[in-house]
Order: sequence, then C-alpha cells, then structure tokens
Amino acid sequence: MDALTAAIAAVISGDLSHMAALAAASDRALWDAAERAPRLVLSRFALTKVLDDWRRGFFSAEDVQRWASFIRRGYVSGTYSGELPPIAIDYDPKDEELIVGVIGRLDEIGDQVDGHIEPREMEELLRALRQ
Repeated sequence: MDALTAAIAAVISGDLSHMAALAAASDRALWDAAERAPRLVLSRFALTKVLDDWRRGFFSAEDVQRWASFIRRGYVSGTYSGELPPIAIDYDPKDEELIVGVIGRLDEIGDQVDGHIEPREMEELLRALRQ
C-alpha cells in the first residue's frame, strides 16, 4: 500500500495526524489513492478514538471539524476543485445512524450557532459510542 493510500486508511480509522498529507495531495492523487484502498468504512471505534484524542489534547477543535468534514463529504475542504467525484466513505451499517449524528455534530464545530462542544456533551457522545 502506498503512503497516500495508507494515510487515507489511517484517517478513516481515526488517526488525524495524517490529515496534512491528504490536504497536501492533489485531487487526482487523493482520488487515485482512495481507489487503490480497500473499502473505506468509518466505524464507531474510529469516532471514539477521535473524541478521546481530542479530549486528551492531541488535536484541536479545528482539526476534529476538518476531519469530520472530510469524512462527511469525501474531500478536504478548501483544497477540492470539484473536477472529480468525492471519495466514497461508507459508515458501518450496524451503527450508521449513530455515526451520522456524531459526524454531523463534529462538522458543526466552529459554526456561529452550536459551534462549540462542551465537555459534558463530549462525554455524552463518548458514552453513546461506547454502548
């Protein structure tokens, strides 16, 4: 597996440290790398890892929002030209409703309304993911 394909897989498994590699890649390189990857599926465990890492201070709210946006839309915001289709990222079917809700909430970080996640809400999200 090449480095960019591995970075995509890592990001989808909840390792935000590889987001810079995705942001630096061209749309074509990113799309081609995703095509070489096995099926890209986001799990509740990846979401739990992201929230735990954020809570521990490894990543900022902005990092988490950018990751959620990538997961939700299939491209890195601010770098996408729209010339190619977004990357297809599936959600684990047995947890799809929960994943959709959490990703949507994380993608709202920084918005004028509801753009901040308080510690209590983060704990509630983690509790739901760990059930």
